[in-house]
Amino acid sequence: MKWFLLILAVSVGAAYAQSEAALSSAFSGGEGVNGEVKAVAVQADGKIVIGGKFTAVNGIPRNNIARLNADGSLDRAFSEKQANGVNGQINALAIQPDGGIIVGGLFTQAGQVETMNLARYKTDGSVDKNFGGASGAPGTNGVVLALAVQGDGKIVVGGNFNTVLGQPCRSLARLKADGTLDGLVSAQSARLNGPVMALAAAPDGTSIAGGLFTVENQSARSLFQTK
Repeated sequence: MKWFLLILAVSVGAAYAQSEAALSSAFSGGEGVNGEVKAVAVQADGKIVIGGKFTAVNGIPRNNIARLNADGSLDRAFSEKQANGVNGQINALAIQPDGGIIVGGLFTQAGQVETMNLARYKTDGSVDKNFGGASGAPGTNGVVLALAVQGDGKIVVGGNFNTVLGQPCRSLARLKADGTLDGLVSAQSARLNGPVMALAAAPDGTSIAGGLFTVENQSARSLFQTK
């Protein structure tokens, strides 16, 4: 009987500790993140998506991506299993108008989906297997460093790469909302000869790219406006 009570007490204690970890705030009093946070994005409902290089948030296993409630507690409903994370580093995050979460970095798998450096998570934390279409070569052939979502839902991708979805794109590309390639920015990117490290979408539909590059037929360095 004593052993039964001891085991019961340990089990209850473990469950309580896990519950406390789930409720603890990454902002005050909680353990926070056990690694680097390299990207943060806030959803329309106030929840906070974080990405980087870590394996736990508030003591609960998470692989490089997690979502917090507005108070900093871990949203357990998002990407519930550690295996739902990415197997490498996340450098950039962006939220689509429909709530989809675009992640970019240096990885080869998101959840159980094979993809190179670029993926889309649905609002429940599952990976969108159809993102990018049936290209046969999802993602980029080099690191993604920056993301921006335009008002029309199109996604601008920056980094240090030469192909996107198997098509030539140097350091800068634009995707449609479903992840398939949108041609214009990709054609313009042939003028860049270095990595894009920062992006911002302007209200007029253009995007501003910053990084470490020169642009063909342009005297200004490291700054580029897309059409």
